[in-house]
Amino acid sequence: MIVAPTPYPILAIVYSDGLAADRIISDLGYKIRDAGIAVAGIVQHNKFIRDRTRCDMEVEELASGIVLQISEDRGKEARGCRMDRGALLEAAGLLSSSLESEPDLLIINKFGKLEAEGRGLRETLSDAVQLGVPIVVGVPYRNIEQWRGFAGGLAEECPIGSSRLHEWLLQHGFDLSRRTGSSARADDDVNRMA
Repeated sequence: MIVAPTPYPILAIVYSDGLAADRIISDLGYKIRDAGIAVAGIVQHNKFIRDRTRCDMEVEELASGIVLQISEDRGKEARGCRMDRGALLEAAGLLSSSLESEPDLLIINKFGKLEAEGRGLRETLSDAVQLGVPIVVGVPYRNIEQWRGFAGGLAEECPIGSSRLHEWLLQHGFDLSRRTGSSARADDDVNRMA
C-alpha cells in the first residue's frame, strides 16, 4: 500500500520582489475566500502617492474584511521604517479573533522585519500551528534565515511563481481549479502561480 506523504503544515512563499508578492498573495487570499473556504489572514495593498519614494500600505484581514492603514504618513521626505506598530497590533488582534473560529487556512502576507526580530505576527503563526490550521506565508529572502530558525522543520519553502503552491493546497484539500465564469478569469495570475 502506498501512503501519500503528509504535507508540511506551513508553506513559505519566498520572494525578492515585495510588490509582486503582495499582489499574488492577496489575489490568492481573495480566490480562497471567494471559493467559500474559511480563511483568516492578512493581505497587503500598496497605494502609490505622487512625489513619494515609498508607497502607503494597508492590510486587510480576510475573515472580517477590515482594512487597516499600517504605514505612518510622515511626509514625502520620510526614510526608514514607517510601520505603524499600533495598527499591526490591531491586525494581530483581528487575526486572533479569526483563529477562534478555527478557519480552514491562514494566509500571512509577510514574515517581515518585526517578525524577524521576534515580534509582530509570530504569536499568531504559532497559535495557528497549535490549532492545526495550515498556513501560507510570504517570506522575503532578506528574512529567510530568521524564518528558518522560527519555523524549524514545520515549513516547506517554494519560490514565488512555483507550481508547488497549487500542489500544497491540493494536499490540504483545497481544490481551486473547479471554479468557472468571471471569477475564474480574474484568477489567472494566481492560477499561473498556483
